[in-house]
Amino acid sequence: MIGPHPKALPMTLHLRPHAAGAQHGQASAGAGVGAEALADRIDAAAAVLDSLVTHIALLDADGTIVAVNRAWRQFGLDNGASAAQADSVGINYLAVCGHSDPLAQDGQGAAAQAGIRAVLNGEQPLFELEYPCSGPAQTRRFLMRVTPLLGARGGAVVTHDDITRRWKLEQQRSGLIAELTTANRELNDFAYVVSHDLKAPLRGISSLASWLVTDFSEKLGTEGRTHLGLIASRVKRLAALIDAILAYSRAGRSTDTRCPVALGPLVGNVIDLLAPPPHIVVSVQGDLPMLDIEAVKIQQVFQNLLSNAIDFMDKPAGRVDVACQAEAAHWHFSV
Repeated sequence: MIGPHPKALPMTLHLRPHAAGAQHGQASAGAGVGAEALADRIDAAAAVLDSLVTHIALLDADGTIVAVNRAWRQFGLDNGASAAQADSVGINYLAVCGHSDPLAQDGQGAAAQAGIRAVLNGEQPLFELEYPCSGPAQTRRFLMRVTPLLGARGGAVVTHDDITRRWKLEQQRSGLIAELTTANRELNDFAYVVSHDLKAPLRGISSLASWLVTDFSEKLGTEGRTHLGLIASRVKRLAALIDAILAYSRAGRSTDTRCPVALGPLVGNVIDLLAPPPHIVVSVQGDLPMLDIEAVKIQQVFQNLLSNAIDFMDKPAGRVDVACQAEAAHWHFSV
């Protein structure tokens, strides 16, 4: 990490000043109270900084570290720095960045130095750098932020946050997105392959039926021609069903947009596609409206509703009615 480098660690915060009375032996009561109040404020500020888990360092105008909080110092101790190294003072942070192992790769050290200088010189209000900081036992990720230190003296505030957990979650998310993208592509390819392989024999059956009707119409007779017509009709419906399955496989992944859809012809096509058995009659009561909707999805809705109604009809003769009624703010459909 380019924060508390084991070989270049600054001092901790020692900000409590001496009262004037301690230097001269005498002080007025008012001056003593004021100095004590100031010391309490400084102690409170130092306590706040030491309570934060973020690693914080204060730099002077030349980039030299003048103070750090407890988290900064403890990180150095936890990563092999001695107590003497942790208490070192006056280290130039720009030099630390230039020799820091995590930043030596990919030119990050030079980028960190340039960014810190830009903040110290007032050329930019914020510098951020995300970098790896890996050890023998774990891989970590940190985010460095540098902002100007307010006041006449100038300088900057450097913070380092451990973003390892967030980074790992982002890596997992990226991996899952890549896997999902691959799965969707494979599913799409599979659907098209299956569609092609199923339609090929259907086209052959349709061509054969048409050829028989054309060349052997007189020999087939009325009943034979009727049966071949039924075959051709069933082939068309099966082809439409394959198209619907293909469209259904794209549901949730397609980017279909809303457009005006006439529900009357759409529901009629769904009925033809389902080919209800002779003992079940499916009819549309009245005219169905035209809606601004996604055609594939509304077709799937009616196909599912009518298919369930047909499949679960347990009477010798049944009837399924599709109706629609306009209400105040919406359309009410019933099956």
